Amino acid sequence: MAAYRVPQARKPQIERRARRQTLTARVIGFGLLWGLVGMMVFTADRALPREHLPWKALALIDPVGAATKAKAARIGADPAACRAILRQGGLEFTEVAPRASGFCAIKDVLQIKSGQAPLLPARAPMTCKEALAVSVWERQVVQPAAFDAFGQAVVAIEHYGTYACRRQYGKDEGPVSEHASANALDVAAFRLADGSLVSVARDWDDAGPRGTFLRRVRDGGCRVFLTTLSPDYNTAHHDHLHLDMGGWPKCA
Repeated sequence: MAAYRVPQARKPQIERRARRQTLTARVIGFGLLWGLVGMMVFTADRALPREHLPWKALALIDPVGAATKAKAARIGADPAACRAILRQGGLEFTEVAPRASGFCAIKDVLQIKSGQAPLLPARAPMTCKEALAVSVWERQVVQPAAFDAFGQAVVAIEHYGTYACRRQYGKDEGPVSEHASANALDVAAFRLADGSLVSVARDWDDAGPRGTFLRRVRDGGCRVFLTTLSPDYNTAHHDHLHLDMGGWPKCA
């Protein structure tokens, strides 16, 4: 005959005490965890430069840091905050009226007039977040790289355009290009103070300072823009750097 175990009588007081102890342990654990997080944030806030801290304000005078890309994307999405940073950085711009045509639409778009190396052609409407990223990149990546490589400044950035109502790679179907919302810039070349031109198409494979400069501005772009594509990505980009503030992060 099989053995039969008589169930033990429940003890409500012991069960309630156990539940209280478990809840107390969880509360203490969460408290210690958040306390540790708070201490880490406090220490980082005191010890690290603000370009590495995502909760600190973004300024065009800040070097590119670990948090620059995230801050540019977040602040750039706020039209008022984005424009305030541009103004504080000494940039002048004009507003571009919103418009839509087919699958293309532009809004929150402006055009930089002064305060950085001019874009050529001068007509280059961009979303504010793209303009903000371009301004950070020009000041904190392009100019330092030019002085290191050539001992002189970049006085103009030549490009193939910002706004173009098209799909990616000009196809009839498929994903819409970031250019269709003026959220991208295709950089073709850099004009130096002595009049010489550093071209992506001609100089990308240069083993000297020109190639070094171009790769440095590409790598720096990867730390500022959400997407940075170069001749290393594919043949469609053999003659320009594609820089945009939309889509999935990509650096190539």
